[in-house]
Amino acid sequence: MADNQNQSWNLHERLEKYPGYRGMHVSTFANRQVVEYNPEVAISDFVNTAYAIRCEYDAQEDAIEKLAELLQDSQASKLEALIFGMWHGEMYAHSSKLVVDALIAAKDQLTNLKALFIGDISYDESEISWIIQSDISPVLEAYPKLEVLQIRGGDSLAFSPFVRHENLKALIIETGGLSSATIAQICALDLPKLQHLELWLGSDSYGGDSTIENLNPILVNTVFPNLIYLGLRNSQYSDDIAKVVINSPLINSIKILDLSLGTLSDAGAEVLLNCFAVHQLNILNLSENFLSKKMIASVQVKQDDMQVRIITDGQKKPEEDYDEDDAYRYCSVAE
Repeated sequence: MADNQNQSWNLHERLEKYPGYRGMHVSTFANRQVVEYNPEVAISDFVNTAYAIRCEYDAQEDAIEKLAELLQDSQASKLEALIFGMWHGEMYAHSSKLVVDALIAAKDQLTNLKALFIGDISYDESEISWIIQSDISPVLEAYPKLEVLQIRGGDSLAFSPFVRHENLKALIIETGGLSSATIAQICALDLPKLQHLELWLGSDSYGGDSTIENLNPILVNTVFPNLIYLGLRNSQYSDDIAKVVINSPLINSIKILDLSLGTLSDAGAEVLLNCFAVHQLNILNLSENFLSKKMIASVQVKQDDMQVRIITDGQKKPEEDYDEDDAYRYCSVAE
């Protein structure tokens, strides 16, 4: 088992409230301030700034044309972080293949790209389940220096064929429904330096057809043994994840376990809190689940005796008309 004691993890932005369902774009990406790209203003900080390219509804210029303008900047080859929001004014008719193809064509110009986000699109621009993604593997092949890859939207998302990438440290997949087929493709990637794996599993009503068995490659077979952060977020089966993760070899090496945005109950929380290895984590994120006030109070009492910082913000309430033993719990981000 890999020793992560001396490795650092600094993507604390990932613990913040999801901006997409607040009608907001990210303000920070890969520890860089986000700035909207303006062709009339030269790229001034190619290390500490993530430049965002977006188009609006019915705009004559799409994001691909804006990327072409960015590539004309003399500093483009030094740019480290890039964000794509809406890539076309008619998102319902255009997948991210537009972006992928444009990035492949630009690989000899964006030679220092280290962080990429495809799909910084808020709900008032397009619901997350309406974002049409595509095969992302060509991006991994074209950008060997990439360290952070974030994708929003699970419709048509694929990672095929098998890819080995020597430098990717963080893979973030935000969906309202992540298919079991896509999970299998992700697990088939060869990512020896991956430290941060974040999957938003989503609802079966929007393509999230996975079960706990589909996570066995991650939790049981440890195909990504060097993880520091494991995020299995926005899940309909958070209690099942809790039961399996406490017996996973990863629980002894990761430092952050993130089960937020899901359906974790008091019973699932008890499973976690009764595991000594969980107490040795740095952070346990249980925000936006279904923990009772009694459970949260119990966590707060125990907090001083545990090394782990437990985040319990924003708990949801079960849907009405269900008794406590048969309450309907839902993941936070679906449609």
